[in-house]
Amino acid sequence: MQLDEFDRKIIAALREDARMPVAQIAERAALSATPVSRRIKRLEDEGVIRGYAPVLDPRKLGLELEAYVLINLNAHIDENIARFEQAIAENPHVIACHAVTGDMDYLVRVMARNVEHLSQITLRTLLRIPGVRDVKSIIVLETVKETQPVPLD
Repeated sequence: MQLDEFDRKIIAALREDARMPVAQIAERAALSATPVSRRIKRLEDEGVIRGYAPVLDPRKLGLELEAYVLINLNAHIDENIARFEQAIAENPHVIACHAVTGDMDYLVRVMARNVEHLSQITLRTLLRIPGVRDVKSIIVLETVKETQPVPLD
């Protein structure tokens, strides 16, 4: 979908505050409220805007540790893949999972309370998923950059 200057301004305003009133978004986009409402609806219907969610601070929720876990399956058969992906989808501490190229099959982002909790998630959950062969963890020491917005170029 092609975005014009008005769409980009609307998205920029929603990124800043998704609860911003339409009248305020309209002011920023240099349009009236009705066309802004229509454009927001179109962006939602087209799937450009997939939803609205609060940005939570994991530390305030007791999740002090972030890690990336690299996982290999023992065989790339449909049953193993489906079982693994289902177990990952059901795990509340896994906040992202990507099938990747290279030496490992999946890159999993995990939020945990501490190292002991990460150990429990890794040893008692991830390693016990049938079909998982190998697990390697990388603990995040510091986040240098993290942005939610997708680039609009």
